[in-house]
Amino acid sequence: MAPYSIIIECNYEEFWRYNLAVSGVVMQSGGRVEFVKHLDEVAAVCSNLEECPKTYNRPKLLQLTTCSGDAITLYIYVIPHTLPLSRTVEECRPFDMRVTIKHGDNTIYNRHHEINQWSGDNIEIKFEGI
Repeated sequence: MAPYSIIIECNYEEFWRYNLAVSGVVMQSGGRVEFVKHLDEVAAVCSNLEECPKTYNRPKLLQLTTCSGDAITLYIYVIPHTLPLSRTVEECRPFDMRVTIKHGDNTIYNRHHEINQWSGDNIEIKFEGI
């Protein structure tokens, strides 16, 4: 058994328009050993900020490490609190966010997700061990 490393990367310049929430459970031998919870809230939903907050300092990289386990269920929520500047769909293409999960030294999940600028996304990841 080994710990899980959760890595979320996004280089989208206007990622400040989104809150990022991560939750889930780490299991060992069928029992829960850790509840994973992380909230990166820039502003309340429907804030419709006109510009990036001066206090904004979210890194483009989020790294979380869990305790050891043999299974993980993870939910990643990208929640818009401010709409895109443009109201033209063609100008609001999805942006890329990469999610990587490692179990010890093994990469068990490595995927780019296309995030809709209007609705954000909900990502579910389940790994039930080897």
